[in-house]
Amino acid sequence: MIRTSFILATILAAAGTAHAGGSALAQQSATAGGTAGAGTARTDDASAAWFNPAALADGGGLRFGIGLTLAFPKVDARAMDGSWQTSTDSGVKTPPHLYASWAQGRWMASLSVGVPFGGGASWPDTWEGRHEIVSTNLQVFRIAPAFGYRFGRVRIAAGPQLDLATLEITRGLDFVDTEGTVDLALSGQALGAHASVFVEAADGLDVGLTYKSRTQVAFAGDADFDAPDEFAVKTSDQQASSAMTMPDRFVLGGRYRYGDLAVLADIDLTLWSVNEELIIDFEREETPDAVTANQWKSTVGLRAGAEYGYRGWVFRSGGFYDPSPAPQDNLRPTSPDSNRIGATVGLSRRLGSGVSIDAFYEYMRLIGRSTENMDTLQAEYSGQAQFLGVGLRLQPGR
Repeated sequence: MIRTSFILATILAAAGTAHAGGSALAQQSATAGGTAGAGTARTDDASAAWFNPAALADGGGLRFGIGLTLAFPKVDARAMDGSWQTSTDSGVKTPPHLYASWAQGRWMASLSVGVPFGGGASWPDTWEGRHEIVSTNLQVFRIAPAFGYRFGRVRIAAGPQLDLATLEITRGLDFVDTEGTVDLALSGQALGAHASVFVEAADGLDVGLTYKSRTQVAFAGDADFDAPDEFAVKTSDQQASSAMTMPDRFVLGGRYRYGDLAVLADIDLTLWSVNEELIIDFEREETPDAVTANQWKSTVGLRAGAEYGYRGWVFRSGGFYDPSPAPQDNLRPTSPDSNRIGATVGLSRRLGSGVSIDAFYEYMRLIGRSTENMDTLQAEYSGQAQFLGVGLRLQPGR
């Protein structure tokens, strides 16, 4: 019995190693997507309901925007000694977004619906790291209304935010002379708040500052085991629970306009240090909890781009640097995150009657890193992702 408990505690120790990290999704609109996600000081787009609601307190009336981003991620893993290599097969991700706002006089109200956090990895069922992870999938929908007011050149806004999250984990279990699996399907919700400021600093120069609070998502759901009879008492199908903190985020952005040319830049501070550990609590006392130390660090990212308007068209390009919050000694196949660099292009076309269509393309490179922790699979990780986004905007009278 002691041997059984020890083995089970060991193989479950990594069952909870799915992370929210590197999972912050910057692709929240096709317009900002063209400028590498820089949009905190943008005023001419309904997606300001996400990037900076205060910017919408301009008396501009109704704004509406909807869009979809197609994400094609791929992560490559290679043994340190070159004995094997494989890649994830995560398919196509399709995070949507919807924005609406109304501004009249000095007041405004807005609504943002999108996926600010999401991601995961899906490895082959028989790959060398299957006993640490086969697949993970995290998705966080956020609904965020806001109310704002304008004081001359200064605009402010604030509101609540509701997160609706799902977390799925599949992992192989190694029982020495045979194998099994555990599947976790959890869901949860959390409340937070956000606030923003927009300043018309000078002719042609706008500055924005936003804060989105952390949320503590309380997950609950099912744990389904497939294990040998020897472990049946401790690996019966049961309820499981966990908690995951989505980080605080501060963004400072600027936009400078000179004729038909505009330059945008954002610097963001994300407090990933709130992600110290992840605990999966199984309902039955006989099943040991899964505890994983993450010890992430906060990060500072940079995004910048430019756009040029010409005869009803707007052309965009940009680039970004997004550092990984995961220290190298905690690098695991459950979340093989690394520093990211990328470039974007985009365009918009005004169709008349206040209707515009937008599109962007992004290429992102995950800079390679190798494992330093001897308690996990020894491997080198690298990867890439491509994004294609489209959107439709409506602003009657513009």
